[in-house]
Amino acid sequence: MDAEAERTNIPASLASGRIAGLSDTMFGVAMTLVVTTLLPSVHGLKGPIAGVLRGMTGELTTVVLSFAVSAIYWISQQQRLAMSRSVTMAQARLHLVFLFLIVLVPISTSLPDLAGPGAKVAPVMLYGAHLTLIALVNLLLWWQVHRTTPAHLQVVRSSLALALFVVALGVAALQPSWSIYLWFAVPATPLLARYLTRRFYSP
Repeated sequence: MDAEAERTNIPASLASGRIAGLSDTMFGVAMTLVVTTLLPSVHGLKGPIAGVLRGMTGELTTVVLSFAVSAIYWISQQQRLAMSRSVTMAQARLHLVFLFLIVLVPISTSLPDLAGPGAKVAPVMLYGAHLTLIALVNLLLWWQVHRTTPAHLQVVRSSLALALFVVALGVAALQPSWSIYLWFAVPATPLLARYLTRRFYSP
C-alpha cells in the first residue's frame, strides 16, 4: 500500500499534529455551542433569579455534563495524538468520525427532558446512544494506538466509560431519570482504571 501511495503521490499517513489542530478547532466549537443551548431557556424564563435557576436545573445539569464529557475526550484525544507521530489514512478517517460525533454534542444536548424527574425515555435514549458512540469510537482509536505503543491505562479507562454508557442505556429504558447518575460517574473512571491497570498489567 505504501508503494502504491508513493506511485500516486498520495501520502500513506498524516502527521498527528494536523489531526490535533483540527481536533482543537472542532472541540472548541462544540464546547462553545454546548453552552449556547441554554439561551432559549434563558429567554423563555421570567421572574426572580432563584426561580429562573430552579426552572433551568435540568438544562444546566445536561450542559455541565456535556461540557465535562467533551473536556474528558479532548484530553483523551490530545494524549492519544501525543503518543503517535503519525496516523494512517484509516486512522484519520476514524478520527474524523470521532470529531463528527463531538460536533453533534450541542444538538443532542439541546434535546428536552434529559434530566430531572421529568426525564423522558426517547430523548434520554438518544442522548445516551450519542455518548455511547463517542465512547466506542474513542476506545477503537485507543486500540489502534495500543497496537504499536502500550496504552493499557487508556484502553481500560475507555472500556470502563463505554461500559457505563451502555449500562446507562439499559437504565434509561426503565427509569430515564436515573441515567444522569451513571453519566456523571464517567469522569471517575480514571481512578478505577489506574487500580485495575496496576492490578492486572503491572510487571
